[in-house]
Amino acid sequence: MAYPGKREGLAQKVDTAAQEAERLGLTTATLILRMARLEIDRAELEQVATMPKNNLRSKPN
Repeated sequence: MAYPGKREGLAQKVDTAAQEAERLGLTTATLILRMARLEIDRAELEQVATMPKNNLRSKPN
């Protein structure tokens, strides 16, 4: 089962980042973040549950 609290937390972070990007006049970043928010809203709970977790120990690309 997915964790709705984590999903909403992610959505809130994306919203905050979009607002900050808009405030800074970063129109492309704002658009991308708004689109990410729509994808979060559209994602099925099963999809969210199966998304890979961030691995903080992985090597950067």
